[in-house]
Amino acid sequence: MPARIYSHGVTRIVWFLAAVLLSGCHRENPIPIGPLTQRGYLWQRDWNPAVGAAVGEAQNQMDGLVVLAAEIHANGKKPSVIIPEISWTTLKNARKPCSLALRLEATHLRFSQNPEVKTCVKQTSLALLKSASDQGVAVAELQLDYDCASSKLDDYRAFVEELKIAIRPTPLVITTLPAWLSEPAFPALVRSANAYVLQVHSVPNQPESGRESLCDPVLARKWVGKASKLGIPFSVALPTYHAIGGYDPSGKLLGVVMDSIQQSWPPSTRILDFAANPDQIAGLIAQWTADRPAGMKEVLWYRVPVPTDQENWRWPTLKAVMNGRKPKQLLEVTISGNSPMDLHLINSGESEEALPYTVTATWENGNLVASDALSRWTVEIEKGRAVFKTEPGVRLRLSPGNQLDIGWLRFDKVPNLTLQLQAL
Repeated sequence: MPARIYSHGVTRIVWFLAAVLLSGCHRENPIPIGPLTQRGYLWQRDWNPAVGAAVGEAQNQMDGLVVLAAEIHANGKKPSVIIPEISWTTLKNARKPCSLALRLEATHLRFSQNPEVKTCVKQTSLALLKSASDQGVAVAELQLDYDCASSKLDDYRAFVEELKIAIRPTPLVITTLPAWLSEPAFPALVRSANAYVLQVHSVPNQPESGRESLCDPVLARKWVGKASKLGIPFSVALPTYHAIGGYDPSGKLLGVVMDSIQQSWPPSTRILDFAANPDQIAGLIAQWTADRPAGMKEVLWYRVPVPTDQENWRWPTLKAVMNGRKPKQLLEVTISGNSPMDLHLINSGESEEALPYTVTATWENGNLVASDALSRWTVEIEKGRAVFKTEPGVRLRLSPGNQLDIGWLRFDKVPNLTLQLQAL
């Protein structure tokens, strides 16, 4: 009797272990648990002190960095390479994981017919990893950022397999576009790398009525859900920046301008301003933190705030959104001094504020002696009232913690001044 009981117990244990193993084999994409990992892209060529400060802040706010380490332009006869002046000492002292990114700029490229480009990407990748190793920087992964034509994904896959072998043991991660999700070659492509990032932000190829955001939350959820069904773990890249899109009269995208760079376009160009909407993206983070799709490993922010980067969120905005919370808005108009009385706009909130605004100053005692509006503002004087407005066509943005001087008023004696702020 004891022997039979023992045998039956062993059988039950064996069946239980088999069931667990079988379920694990068929569950390539388990439901994520725990906090949502959040890293950031540091996309800078010039490593000035502001970039170093950004790395320090990112160490406190993020789980790691992906640093732009090289750009290869392969639209000419011979690929050219741009290597940013990275401060390896700064990265060596970082407490969080560091990855390197290589950006490949090329159109209509077929790797199988361009051995020179393949060789350039491989050699540049190996040189970057050697530089990091020589400087004592541990590289968590190498990211290849390339916007391949959808029709050439299988050709791209073959090269990704070659590059993955060439840089071993460093993992190779590729960035991908939502348009690729429906392509038959996409599953094999992302399996050929060690991991992949799904970018859900872009300037549209055609102007879309009512769209001013770089990331449509409805489409982002749809794309992430579609990626989740493939059973392959992935990361999601979200935007933090502004961009300008130029379109010709037929609606074709001529180009995208970022980082306040001036672009020369034909007079007939339609220019549209696109931005990352922090309120909408905060909603995505809140949802994915509470219940993110199977296989979604993390969020990657493009890009890390740098004080000199005028076309990007500031840290107060990003920190609020990373917590799944809409940034607080608090724009105030204040005065300083008595003769003259200087007027200022102060952003005491967490979100960037877009102008134009009207500032109305009223008084009941005292006589206005002189007044003036500062650059990009106008002032209209009426009895007992001064109205300051941004000049027509002027687009201003005021970042959290910043101040914008409007103008001044001088009185024969200090009046009781009332200020009113109103969006146009």
